[in-house]
Amino acid sequence: MKFFRNIVIAWFCFLTPLIARADQPWVEVSSPHFSVITDAGEKRAKEVGQRFEEMRMAFGVIFNKMSVNTAPLEIVAFRSSKEMKRYSPLYQGKPIDLAGLFLGGGGHGSSGSNNAERQYIALDLSQEDNWGTVFHEYAHLLINSNVSATPLWFDEGFAEYCSSLKVDKKEIDLGLVNRNLAYVLQENSWLKLVDLFSVTHTDKIYNRDDRRSVLYAQSWITVHYFMAKHMMGQVSAYVRYVQDEHQPVPGAIRKAFNMEPEQLDKAISAYFRGGTVSYFKAPAPPNSDKFDFTSRPLNDLELQTILADFDFHARDYRQRGLATFAEILNKQPDNPIANRALGYAALEKGDWDKAEEYFRRAAANDSKDPQVHYMVASGLYRKSMTTGKVPEDLELMKKELNTAIALDPDYADAYGLLGMTLAFSGDKENAVATLKKAIQMNPRNEWNYNNLASVYMRAQDFDNAVPILQQLKSSSNQQIASMAAMQLQSIETYKESMAKWKSASAGPARTILAETAHESEQDRLEEQSTPKPQTVVAKPQPVIYMKGILNSVDCTTTPGAVLTITSAGKKWRMLAPDAKKLSVFGADALSCSWTNKKVNVNYRKTADGEGQLVSLELE
Repeated sequence: MKFFRNIVIAWFCFLTPLIARADQPWVEVSSPHFSVITDAGEKRAKEVGQRFEEMRMAFGVIFNKMSVNTAPLEIVAFRSSKEMKRYSPLYQGKPIDLAGLFLGGGGHGSSGSNNAERQYIALDLSQEDNWGTVFHEYAHLLINSNVSATPLWFDEGFAEYCSSLKVDKKEIDLGLVNRNLAYVLQENSWLKLVDLFSVTHTDKIYNRDDRRSVLYAQSWITVHYFMAKHMMGQVSAYVRYVQDEHQPVPGAIRKAFNMEPEQLDKAISAYFRGGTVSYFKAPAPPNSDKFDFTSRPLNDLELQTILADFDFHARDYRQRGLATFAEILNKQPDNPIANRALGYAALEKGDWDKAEEYFRRAAANDSKDPQVHYMVASGLYRKSMTTGKVPEDLELMKKELNTAIALDPDYADAYGLLGMTLAFSGDKENAVATLKKAIQMNPRNEWNYNNLASVYMRAQDFDNAVPILQQLKSSSNQQIASMAAMQLQSIETYKESMAKWKSASAGPARTILAETAHESEQDRLEEQSTPKPQTVVAKPQPVIYMKGILNSVDCTTTPGAVLTITSAGKKWRMLAPDAKKLSVFGADALSCSWTNKKVNVNYRKTADGEGQLVSLELE
């Protein structure tokens, strides 16, 4: 469950020592997918790494996935509660007693900053009951990284279902009965199923209500029921009805499960009270209990850097982490972790230039952190977006993004940006393939869908663009929904223009044929003997999409207007024949006073540096 709701943020001693006592050496043990640092010895570190590898493997078995994708995760395992408390979140100025905590990029259970570049789990190895809590949080991380958006009840219920993981050489067990959750369900009245299925992250019951424990327990048994009855296909259908088609919860339940909400509610209750609760079992893959580990001792500066980064991701100790990073750079100016963290701190202040300086310094020092290389490329991309130009150094962007992917082959965001970089380079085929790979890795990131639609739009591949845009038009992200609606309107406008052109080019011939039917033979002969000028209908130019900066609007040619737009370092004169009828998105109508505005335009080229506007969108 989440750890940090209703915490009164307090200021902790700024100069608390970060280094453990010299008689307690710290080690780093790396497994195929995790890094564990601890002062409890190499053996305990391998045990921790083993448990996390088992969780990752089990999730892959359940969903039949060869790769389980997550953001980089560092595990800090403290051998005592005393050490753990120095990093535990504060309540009324005192550290909370916790068996484990998750610090991440704004996801479930996160108590850290909004940086999604790195995530931490801390454990108190002196306490016995820590794995259930940690597995709950790690299950959220896995769900977010691998599964399209699901309702809150499923997210929380599945995380609780995973918290009881057990793995041995022969078998994977998930969904074992949690006695604490079962007790809550026995001693409290349940929510109506429609109410449970309607809870969102902003509702009181999820954040502060006394019945929050019932929400978690009932979500758990509901997922338990669906897993036991092999109804996950129906759950997927339900999710599609409510999230993609926006059907009301009661109707979606009837359609997906072929029963009334009250019937399903009773069936789940009977499953719990019948005493025959089953759990998920699967054969363990060969050698599922064997993972390769490497270990090494950590020196003081390395440990100081890692723990400072841990602080940096925690709200209560963030300033302590930043202060430590400043000290580290005095000793080691090229320290890649300190430069990376200070780069993110600069980003949060809106100082992109300073952030780029830190990231480039980190990347130049052979950083093994894929996010650093991604952020260098992201900075170049951002500059192009602010200027309306194609990125100046596409080759550097490709190099940094390919480096990021080489370091982390599952880095979905790097694939997404690489897809756009390839599109800027004119490589549509590889751009589409790369963006599709990003979508496969992170199906919840709607920007990748939006970017894929944009690539199709630039190539006038409307058959592939339209289905994506129609889906995005219903997005809860208003910016994405607005952009999708604008793009669909642009396609419709283009198709209407083409239809008018076809009608115009075929019209004169049809008119002549109609008139000829009523002509006399003499009129026909006279018509043939009298030369007539031929009318040639010119084919209109195709509609082209362009991003740029609107410099000025000249309305002296009423009812028309001439817009000066800079794009990729070139100035364009764009004519709107009737300014009042121009399709404008992001405003009620075109304004003659607009200057220095970012715009997206659809236009037809009429001459070099000139065009006729079809539509305009303000960013």
